[in-house]
Amino acid sequence: MAKPKRLDWQISSTQLLIIGLLIGYLGFVWWLGIRLVVLLSGGVIVVLAIASWLIQLKHPKTNPTASSANLLQTDVFFSHISHLDHQIPDVSRPLWRSVQQQAQVIQQIAIQIAQQESTFTPDLLETLHTVLDLVDQLVQALQITPKLRTPRYRELAEQQLQSSRNRLQKTQDQLQELHDQIAVETLERRYLSTPSVIATKLQTLIADNEKGIIGAE
Repeated sequence: MAKPKRLDWQISSTQLLIIGLLIGYLGFVWWLGIRLVVLLSGGVIVVLAIASWLIQLKHPKTNPTASSANLLQTDVFFSHISHLDHQIPDVSRPLWRSVQQQAQVIQQIAIQIAQQESTFTPDLLETLHTVLDLVDQLVQALQITPKLRTPRYRELAEQQLQSSRNRLQKTQDQLQELHDQIAVETLERRYLSTPSVIATKLQTLIADNEKGIIGAE
């Protein structure tokens, strides 16, 4: 049932598009007058618009947000990190490998927490999004630092680089602490007695990471 409904919607949308384009074409001709150049240029615009629409229907673009929403999946998270490889200067490759490994460790800890307490999954996903933002910011610093020649601005870029690295380390440490707390409490009492406290700590971690990202509100 879902496919026929989608097809009907597509056909209806195409028909509406054609009707709208024809009305626009007639208005275009009426406004500029019936001349050969007007008729031809208007016709080309209509044909190109219809062709573009039909191509989009046959080859719909993938929504990057939908395809990459679950950062708790190892392959999804790794694809985000590895996508930045080509942006790293050769001189910064050793440092970049260290950052990659740390980001993957953070994700693995988040996965373990989600497996222990699935109720924290939304907060963990948000945390991993901030981790990606921090990594992206760090990559930008790696790119720009070798290009800077004045001591003042080079120092500022290096400070930002170090700040991003510090935030990643704190994220790893705090997530590990939460993981261990959940594990011990669950082992001792068979259930987690302080979910609200854990959730608050995760939200605080997220807020701290966002503060460390340039341009974050």
